Amino acid sequence: MDPRIQDYLEMLFKWNRAVNLTAFTSIEDALRHGVQPSLAASGYLPQGARVVDIGSGGGFPAIPLALTRPDLSFVLAEPSRAKTVFLKEIAWKYGLPVTVENKTADELLARGEAWDAATVRGLHLKRGLIKRIQRGLVPDGVLLVWTGGERRSGYEKWLASDGWEVTSTPLEDASNVLIKADVPRGTSRFRRP
Repeated sequence: MDPRIQDYLEMLFKWNRAVNLTAFTSIEDALRHGVQPSLAASGYLPQGARVVDIGSGGGFPAIPLALTRPDLSFVLAEPSRAKTVFLKEIAWKYGLPVTVENKTADELLARGEAWDAATVRGLHLKRGLIKRIQRGLVPDGVLLVWTGGERRSGYEKWLASDGWEVTSTPLEDASNVLIKADVPRGTSRFRRP
């Protein structure tokens, strides 16, 4: 394991005493249920992709991906000021290609920027937000969602009914999956669904 990941997790738990960054109870738990599922997305992100991470929280999946894929650049949208401070500290410490924005997903997406990929973990998505994410992705862009339970089937149905090409990959914890949704063919970056 990259020693920076170990160090990141140690910082995460140190900060977690004062700021609610994660529900993980140990470094081993965070490795198994945070880092490993995050890294499962690496093969879905094209070389040099510009990625928006929605609701970054304590940094999963963006920080493990940024530590292992220096070719990627990230913008992390996190509305909690305390979590934003933590994420900026991590990005600065490791010189990561990460910009941290103390904004909601809607505030960030409203800027009209184009993204190669969007990642979402630990956030309850609404259908309207999924549509706004779609409008922010380039025509061959990808949405990656870590989820499980009842939300999984809801997300898969919404995405499929809107024409996304959807595949789900089971994660080590069989109750959770990584949903990969490719922007529907023929979608123009400037079309507003």
